[in-house]
Amino acid sequence: MEDPLVAFPESAELVERFDELREEVDRLIGVRDLTPYGDIDPTRAAQVSIGWRLYYAYMLGVANERAHRDLPLVMDFVERTPRVVNAMVAQLPPGVTLDAHEGPYAGILRYHLPLRVPTDSPPYLRVDQTFHTWAERRPILIDDTFEHEVYNTSTGTRTMLIIDVRRPLNPVLDGLNRLCLRLKQRWSAQMIADANGDI
Repeated sequence: MEDPLVAFPESAELVERFDELREEVDRLIGVRDLTPYGDIDPTRAAQVSIGWRLYYAYMLGVANERAHRDLPLVMDFVERTPRVVNAMVAQLPPGVTLDAHEGPYAGILRYHLPLRVPTDSPPYLRVDQTFHTWAERRPILIDDTFEHEVYNTSTGTRTMLIIDVRRPLNPVLDGLNRLCLRLKQRWSAQMIADANGDI
């Protein structure tokens, strides 16, 4: 785990606007259920978690047009921040786990901003040999290519803003990374549509 302010200094703005962001996400969740990961990407979900719930605001540089209405603060930030690759709201309901797995692509780092965390047996994360217990307003940045897993043994739901950013690299490797991410964009529209659930 890395210090977000070192590897992703733009994230300071997210902490500064925490209350506004949480209110925005609360409004979204108040009017719709987030889609289970098993309904978005069944193959990957079978390896990780079918019960994890997601809303994609921005995926591989492609905006979810509904997110401009649903999450305007989030969209304003991601569209002003060139290194952002993905932005999503993720919920971990009571008793749901993310089984041990590794991220499929080394060109990004994953930022987590916990918006709602149950206080009874708060959910926790293991990345490699390091354990972290979630707490509201306390962001972390992880390299998800290391094996990691998440547990929610509480009676409440953990709600998180997750933002993936391009890994800091030298100019040549950064250019290659950008190219690889552009090639992956062909999946963005379908993933966003599946997460929207056609509502």
